[in-house]
Amino acid sequence: MIERNLGNIERIVRLLLGITFLAWSVTRPSLNGVDWFVMVVATALILNGIFSRCYLWYVLDLNTHDPKDGRSRGETAC
Repeated sequence: MIERNLGNIERIVRLLLGITFLAWSVTRPSLNGVDWFVMVVATALILNGIFSRCYLWYVLDLNTHDPKDGRSRGETAC
């Protein structure tokens, strides 16, 4: 499993966006291809927010998570 790479603010934003998109797509009278795609993206956003991990950020080598000890990823203690 990959390390945590999402900060707390980004987690909250992803959770709120995911819940909003999921609620929007579920309340549609009939689901078409776009609505299903929005549901998949919303589910991914919610899971990213819950687990604090994003595979796209991992592939792009981005990290907004602030570790408690203040060291960035890749630094070692002396």
